[in-house]
Amino acid sequence: MLALGWPAMKSYVAALLVLAPLAGLGTLVGCAEGTDADPSEAYLAASPVEAGAAEEEDESVKLPAPSNPPAPGDDDDDDADADAGKTGTDAGTDSGTPPPPPPPPPPTGGSCASPNVCAAATHLGSVSGDTGADVKSAQGHTSQWFTVRVTENDSGLAGVQLWMTASLTSPPGTNYDLYVYVPATDTLECSAVSYQSTSSSATDSVTAKFGESGLFSNGSDDDRTVTVEVRHVSGTCDSANKWTLNLYGNK
Repeated sequence: MLALGWPAMKSYVAALLVLAPLAGLGTLVGCAEGTDADPSEAYLAASPVEAGAAEEEDESVKLPAPSNPPAPGDDDDDDADADAGKTGTDAGTDSGTPPPPPPPPPPTGGSCASPNVCAAATHLGSVSGDTGADVKSAQGHTSQWFTVRVTENDSGLAGVQLWMTASLTSPPGTNYDLYVYVPATDTLECSAVSYQSTSSSATDSVTAKFGESGLFSNGSDDDRTVTVEVRHVSGTCDSANKWTLNLYGNK
């Protein structure tokens, strides 16, 4: 620098003072520390033209055009639900399964099946088959099984048969039939029908006879448990319309 002479040195210092604001603080610090900086490089780095060009490049960056906007009425939530498999039907299912329909009402008149079986038949008591005039009765509105004990009470020498008459009266509009089972020995009979009445009229009646059949007593006990079945045939079984069963001893 000393070789330039004072006039040149003076011009050089003046140039530095002009370029210092543009070169930045770093250039001044470098100069203060004695760093040799190329004035031409400092001038180019701080050139307003380059700075403006950089700004133009930054401003010239263009963003991509937005995608097509959703059509009116579209709902992004619907798309999300569709992606998750939540259609309208699924949503209805997820919200709770509707209760099943109520069961159909029972048939008018109710069931006509028997509430018991022969082995568990309703016992009506006993009637004498050769003395007196005992009667046992029952009512119902379905098929049903009964038993009655028919006893031998005449101990005379003459042979007297045991008798029992069963009479069944059906209600209007419904028909029941009557079956009587007399065992050969003193047991319970449920299959071999001894007497039956299958009339379509309102009344069914049968008379059962068993025991002694000769002129003289057989000398044995002829008591029997007789089974009586009331069997539904047709019509409704209404508890308000009942059949009536009468069992007569010695008749």
